[in-house]
Amino acid sequence: MTVHFETLLTESVRIHGHLCPGQVLGVRLSLLGLKKIGIGDPKGKDRKDLIVFVETDRCATDAIQSVTGCSLGHRTMKFMDYGKMAATFINLKSGKSMRIIAREDARCRAKECFPGHDDKYAAQIEAYKVLSDEVLFDWQEVEVTLDPHDMPGRPLNRVKCDHCGEFVQDMREVLLNDKVLCKPCVTGGYFKRISNTTEEAFLSPCAMQKSHNASKRYREMKIKSKIWIDIGGEPVFGKGRRYLLESIDRCGSITRAARMVDISYKKAWSYIKAMEERLGISLVECRTGGKSGGGASLTDEARDFLKRYGALEIGINEFVDERFKKTFNNGS
Repeated sequence: MTVHFETLLTESVRIHGHLCPGQVLGVRLSLLGLKKIGIGDPKGKDRKDLIVFVETDRCATDAIQSVTGCSLGHRTMKFMDYGKMAATFINLKSGKSMRIIAREDARCRAKECFPGHDDKYAAQIEAYKVLSDEVLFDWQEVEVTLDPHDMPGRPLNRVKCDHCGEFVQDMREVLLNDKVLCKPCVTGGYFKRISNTTEEAFLSPCAMQKSHNASKRYREMKIKSKIWIDIGGEPVFGKGRRYLLESIDRCGSITRAARMVDISYKKAWSYIKAMEERLGISLVECRTGGKSGGGASLTDEARDFLKRYGALEIGINEFVDERFKKTFNNGS
């Protein structure tokens, strides 16, 4: 499907709110990127075959969204905060990916093309409409690896941060010292909590709930509980190994799961074999080769074991929380 450039620009300007050089450049960049990867109808029959990575949060990104129909909410647009006037277009069907970069010297060429314009932005708008793709852009074929949790569709996982209690989707969590944490709890977020009431809402499930009747010296205390299963006095299964199995289930790969929990593939494999041997059940099924390549998945026995372990963990945490509140919140 072919749509005239001026029609696309008019629609982009309507969505963005005003005409500017970034709008013209963004529409031109989009048309070139789509052409290079063989996408002719991005909002129609080809809409499920397209993902775009944008590297700037400037005007051109609105134009790219307008032309391609890709968006953050649909998970078909990915924002990389590089501060570069560049975007990568991916054809999921063919596997072809092309990165388009706006040339910095195109600004000077715009001035040369329309020397009579006193307004440099007006000159850029007109020049960007007529200059060739070769003058405006550089491009390079690239390879982009997309993990399953980055693809459009429903979230593949949703886990609770052990510190703030908020839920994290799409494997954006971090494993640190056997704790599942959200990124703001690890590195700090863009916001700062400013009231005690707000902070209480972010305490972990095992934290003591404050009470007006509680003795002041107990109010900052927290209770932490940790459980594991051992056989013959040797630890066999706990939170870290549970997280390894859950990561394999989400990623479909031992390699990616090992990366998620920050251990080597060799160590992950040794943990799996040790658990299988001591527990007496098969936990992971591996696949090699084939059309879709190798991978790994959990067995039904593993999923049943994880379900039982999860129920045990919740029950113990609830018991510990309740006993802690009863012992200390009612204390004098």
